[in-house]
Amino acid sequence: MTLVNVHHVSGRFERAEEEAERAIRLARESDDLLPVCWARNARGIIALYQNRHADGEEHLSRAIEHFRALGDRPGVAAALCNLSRIHLATGRTQSAVALAQEGIDIYDAMGNSLRGANARYALGLALTQSGELHSAAERLQEALEVFRDSRQRLWEGMSLFRLAEVDLAARRAARAAANAEMALTVLRGIGGEWRRGNVLTVLGRALSGIGQTGRAQVCWQEAAGIYDELGSPEAAEVRALLSPVQAA
Repeated sequence: MTLVNVHHVSGRFERAEEEAERAIRLARESDDLLPVCWARNARGIIALYQNRHADGEEHLSRAIEHFRALGDRPGVAAALCNLSRIHLATGRTQSAVALAQEGIDIYDAMGNSLRGANARYALGLALTQSGELHSAAERLQEALEVFRDSRQRLWEGMSLFRLAEVDLAARRAARAAANAEMALTVLRGIGGEWRRGNVLTVLGRALSGIGQTGRAQVCWQEAAGIYDELGSPEAAEVRALLSPVQAA
């Protein structure tokens, strides 16, 4: 699973998927169910990033079932939080909130603050989409503080990025720009180009909101180039921001 995590953190999702499949094969050969569960959990979140939501839900549902059979509570919580993100991506906001909260409850009962931060991150995403922006910002700020104290740079940067999204939704463009710029700084050299493209897109929106349209266009152009190179569907959204009608 080490290689799965390395490729995931670096944004090399196809390689991460290949390594997760390999981990499942090896674990099955040795009749070891726990690594199979963790590999399925990894495949679930990778599928989310690749917009393969049905595949992701299947992997995560099976991971949860098997983690529960093994009595592995941290595993259950991790997969619940990832399943929350699948529900969120497919418009099931209420259940996304409930799944993430269930993950938090498990981690808090175990006294696992770092994993609890991951769960709060997932809950923050769900609350943002449900329009509960104040609560979303609180959960993301709680997660950010733990990630920062634990020197988890990837998740520190991603929490800043998600806070920027909350700020944009709350029409706080200047604060959104500040958080997005901090996210870019923290994520420099880690997280992969796809995540960088996501942050640049949000930074462009924030800069546009405070009247810095030239800088916004530069951000969107860089993001579009990243997405084009990766073949990511987000390219079309950013191209629309760059269109003359949108930029006017």
